[in-house]
Amino acid sequence: MNELEQYRKDIDEIDQELTRLFELRLNTVLKVGRYKKQRNLPVLDASREQAVIEKNISRLTDKTFEPQVTKLFQSMMDITKETQTALLKSKP
Repeated sequence: MNELEQYRKDIDEIDQELTRLFELRLNTVLKVGRYKKQRNLPVLDASREQAVIEKNISRLTDKTFEPQVTKLFQSMMDITKETQTALLKSKP
């Protein structure tokens, strides 16, 4: 196996773990959505979104990745909002 193939293998293993964690995150998002639905709470909590981004930026070892981490978490939260909105629109 050459160097490029090894890097790609490493990425595949990382992607597998990311998929597992993302699925876990979405299942938890649905729990949050059901909580919000029961209490008539809005999907969007802008201050929470900003706090999540800032918290994860602070976890970076390499701060040069700040723009990428910001984009990653904003994208995940956009998916989260779509998932919760669909849940809130569904019939009980």
